Amino acid sequence: MSGLLYYYKNGFALLRMRVKNRAHKILLSFNLILLTISWIMAFYAYSRLPARMPLWLNFFGQEPIISDKSPAFFVYVLVQTLLFVVFLYLVRVKHRKVRSAQSFAVQSLQKEIILLVSIFFQLIFIHVQRSLILLAHGVGRGIRPYYFYSVFGIILILIPYYRMRLRALRNV
Repeated sequence: MSGLLYYYKNGFALLRMRVKNRAHKILLSFNLILLTISWIMAFYAYSRLPARMPLWLNFFGQEPIISDKSPAFFVYVLVQTLLFVVFLYLVRVKHRKVRSAQSFAVQSLQKEIILLVSIFFQLIFIHVQRSLILLAHGVGRGIRPYYFYSVFGIILILIPYYRMRLRALRNV
């Protein structure tokens, strides 16, 4: 009887592995979609930007830094891409060895959280880039603080969410 239960537990862990891998693929796909949207938006908007454009926004009541139109506009997209590569590195390299079904579940949870946090950072960069474009055309005022702080708040909420799910995994 216990062998059957042990087999069932391993079967359940394998079933869980497939579901988690699908979740990782979906989260990775959303990251790639957001990154692609950001690059398309940058290239599309760059040719339409006025001769003078902001390069830095007023995050905390600062005046925006306005400069001549330059390729420095792409710094935000480059940093966004670099940050995504760092997150991808954490997912791929940090979790190479799987020792048991429980450690696999913990590593799978860590990958899921890393990819989820990456999505929210992508959204922050897209918002900053959109704000720069609108400010350059005189349509927007800059960063919408409620959106900006909401996304950071969600990232901070993911910390206790991760710890709660980690504790649940270790108790199983």
